[in-house]
Amino acid sequence: MSEIKLPEKSIIVISGALLLIVLNLYILTQHSHFSVFLVIIALLVSGFLSDAFTGVAHFGFDYVLPYSLPILGPVAFEFNQHHDEPSLDPSSYGPNLTKGGYVSIPLSILLLILTIMTPKTHFWFWVEATFAGTTAWALFFHQIHAYAHMGSRLPPHVFKGKVEEIARLETKREQRLALAKLFETVPIPAPIRLLQRCGLILSPEKHNLHHIHFESNFSSINGWSDPLLNPLLRPVARRYKASRLRDDLTTNPTRKSLWT
Repeated sequence: MSEIKLPEKSIIVISGALLLIVLNLYILTQHSHFSVFLVIIALLVSGFLSDAFTGVAHFGFDYVLPYSLPILGPVAFEFNQHHDEPSLDPSSYGPNLTKGGYVSIPLSILLLILTIMTPKTHFWFWVEATFAGTTAWALFFHQIHAYAHMGSRLPPHVFKGKVEEIARLETKREQRLALAKLFETVPIPAPIRLLQRCGLILSPEKHNLHHIHFESNFSSINGWSDPLLNPLLRPVARRYKASRLRDDLTTNPTRKSLWT
């Protein structure tokens, strides 16, 4: 049976996701309880929820989902390859936004159904606005993730060498400062870097703490959920790592394990 894989780049997917987001936003503006204040609150709440979702999904792709699983299996394999060669290209807008579109479109369709079925109250307006924010965060999550990496600026082996040096620093504060200094050499666009520094989107110095031990900082949007998820996911990740390392050394003792 042939492996089921979704197209890596699709203008139809990106356009469809954008059109659905615009449609849902227009419907929100016509709501009888439309409130700019509630929209702002909803955007922040949706940012946290979306970030938490990417963290749990990232953990699942790293440790739980088998490569043989249809559709999601190849994604899990790609995530683990990303650990071996931790570079994403933020200039690859098509593939990055297509990945986001695959998540955003189903959420937008669910939001349309929710809008039709729910009463016109302040509470449901806020729920729908939060849902709408989630569809937007979903579309851009992988592009944001790409900006939190070197992209194609440094060869993977150079990047890995730098991260290994930083991993030997004693405290997370020292590691974060060293990562920040490393990424200052990368020409990330000024508006993007400003958003990263303000904490509105994921910064390299936060996200690449994940690439030191692969046990924490799984989120891929802004890192707001990491303080909540890290204590929950870190011990489970360590158990999975220990189990996978044992399997690697048993089946192929000459191969360097990804999890060392």
